[in-house]
Formats: sequence, structure tokens, C-alpha cells
Amino acid sequence: MPTATFPGVYKSLEPIANFVEIEAKKLPFTDKELYGILLAVDEACANIIDHAYCCEGAGDIKVTVTARRNHLFLQFEDKGSPCALDDVQMPDLSSPLEERSERGLGVYTMRKMMDEVKLERVDGMVNRLTMKKSKRRA
Repeated sequence: MPTATFPGVYKSLEPIANFVEIEAKKLPFTDKELYGILLAVDEACANIIDHAYCCEGAGDIKVTVTARRNHLFLQFEDKGSPCALDDVQMPDLSSPLEERSERGLGVYTMRKMMDEVKLERVDGMVNRLTMKKSKRRA
């Protein structure tokens, strides 16, 4: 179960993606599936920086990656402000772009790319985002 901690800054997005990709490539995901996983990772970490920490450099992001059989488990932990994914409304995807809110697209993207997305508050101090992607047999 590889684990690494990264500074909560945008420059960490690429190293985090690289860290996740090494484990994800151990499973038989297609290039399209791998792209979706890395997109969800990018959105998750950007949301931590933007919403949990409210700015760059306010804390770290602990990343744990587990590749098991046909399942990839990703866990992101931060010590930022609490958030509830259920409070994030479904984004408006039908109105003209100039009329849409930018809010909610990250959570929407994570849910579309991954099979499971769960956020919990642990010990009143840690946000733990868990995402799962399963490789379906052909």
C-alpha cells in the first residue's frame, strides 16, 4: 500500500498523478480508463487545495494507493476545512457556458470517472476522500 505526502500546492498535481499512475498501471485498465482515473485524482487534489485549504501551501495531501486484483483504491487525506460531497449540487450541464456556474464540476467529474467516491471526517481533524475504480472483465 504505497503512501506519500505532498505539499498542498498546484505544483504537486503532476507528482501526485505520477505516483498514482505507477500503481494504476499494475492493473489492466485501458488508456481511456487510466486517463479518467488521473482526471479524478487531479480534481480531488485541486478541490483539497481550493476548498479544504482555501489556498496553496496551507497543508499537505497524504495519498495512499492500493492496486488489488481488478480494483484500484485511492485515498486522499487533508487537515483542511470539512466538506460534505452530498452538499455539492449537480452542475448545470445544459445551459450556455457563459450562464453556468463553475461550482460542482470537480465532484461531478470524480463521480463520473470512478465507481465509488466517499468523503468522511475522521477524528474531527482529517478529511478522508476514498475513490475506487474497478476493472470490469470483458
